[in-house]
Amino acid sequence: MRLLRIGLLLDKVFVLDRVVERHPDLAKEDAAHAWAFCIKSMPRLGKEPEEHVGIGYDAKGRLVEVVAIRNSVGDWLIKHAQTPPQESIKRELGFGRRKA
Repeated sequence: MRLLRIGLLLDKVFVLDRVVERHPDLAKEDAAHAWAFCIKSMPRLGKEPEEHVGIGYDAKGRLVEVVAIRNSVGDWLIKHAQTPPQESIKRELGFGRRKA
């Protein structure tokens, strides 16, 4: 699936079948949309192959946690997605609760 974002063609995005098997409340399109519209993402250090984690919005407006790996030609493989995002992932991305 190729995604179009603000008039730009992005790399191909593939979603593993196990994502929707483990989280039937999400469709592959939801995970791909959330990845394309991440509000924050970052690489995970020390992971081989290169792994990224992000939080984005699906087409229904839900926040979705996504973990993806990138291949040598720049395409993405989403290996995990769920909604709502886990608190640990929110903290990893800097969305933790602020101290008063």
